Amino acid sequence: MKKVGIVAKTHSPLASEGLRALTAWLDERGISHMIDEESARVAGVKSGVKKIDLARQADLIVVMGGDGTFLGVARLMEGNDAPILGVNLGGLGFLTEFAYEEMIPALERALAGDFMSEDRAMLDAVVSREGKNVTSYTVLNDVALNRGAFARMPHMLVYVDGIFVNEYVADGLLVATPTGSTAYNLSVGGPIMHPSLGAMIISPICPHTLSNRPIVIPDGHTVEIALAPSIQTEAVATMDGQVGFQMSFRDRLLIKKSASVTRIILSPHKNYYQLLRGKLKWGEAIRYGKE
Repeated sequence: MKKVGIVAKTHSPLASEGLRALTAWLDERGISHMIDEESARVAGVKSGVKKIDLARQADLIVVMGGDGTFLGVARLMEGNDAPILGVNLGGLGFLTEFAYEEMIPALERALAGDFMSEDRAMLDAVVSREGKNVTSYTVLNDVALNRGAFARMPHMLVYVDGIFVNEYVADGLLVATPTGSTAYNLSVGGPIMHPSLGAMIISPICPHTLSNRPIVIPDGHTVEIALAPSIQTEAVATMDGQVGFQMSFRDRLLIKKSASVTRIILSPHKNYYQLLRGKLKWGEAIRYGKE
C-alpha cells in the first residue's frame, strides 16, 4: 500500500489530536499520505486534496469519525476497492470498527498486510425521467423515498424485475442493504441482517395500511419505484441519508446491486454479534425510574 488517505469528522473534539498523531506517525516512517482539505484545516496543515480525489486515489483510507463520515467516503470511491479502516470518535458507530486508542496499532498491522477485511455490498440508484437517466448514485446503506415537508402522503408503485409488488401509501419507502439494516431500516421496523447475506430489504415508512410489512428479496433483482401518476405528488429520494434528489410523478427510481463494494477492515477483537450486543445494549437490564 503506497498511499494512505485520511478523512476525519471535522467537528469531533478528537479529530485535531488524532490527525496530528496519525500524520506524525506516518511521517516518521516515510509513508506517503494525503488528507482532504476540510480535515487538513482542523489539523493545521496545508492540503489541496479534495475528498473525492482522495477516495479514488488512496490505497488505504483511515476514516476518523462515525458512520456518517464513513458512508460519505464509501460513496465517493467509485470502484476503488481500497480497504477502509474506521476509527470511532464517539456515537453508535456500526461501521467504525476500531476505538481511538486502537487506531495506530491497527494501521500498523494493515500496512504490514496483517488484517482481515469484509466486502460489503452496495446499491446503484438511478433516477430516470421519460426514459432518460437524469442522475445516479452508489450507496452503502440505503435509498429512501420520503414525502416532502409539505407534500401529501405519496402513493408508491413498487416493481421487482418488472413484476408489480404493491402500491404503498406511506410516508416513504426504504430499500436497504444488509449493512444498512442496522441504520434507518432498523428504526422503521425492518429486520437486522448479517452483512454477508446477498439480499435487499424493502421497508415501508409509517405505512397507511398496518399490514404492509418489510420484505427481503435476493440482491440479484432490480427494484423500481414510481409515484402513482393519479396522485401527482412529489417526494425526495435520499442516499445514505446524506444527499437527495427531488422526484416528481414523472420519475422512476431504479435500484439494484452495484458492481462496487466497500472493503471494511475488521477488528480481530470483535465479531458481528458482539457488535450488535454492544451497540444495541442487548442483555442489559431495563430500569424504570430512580433507584
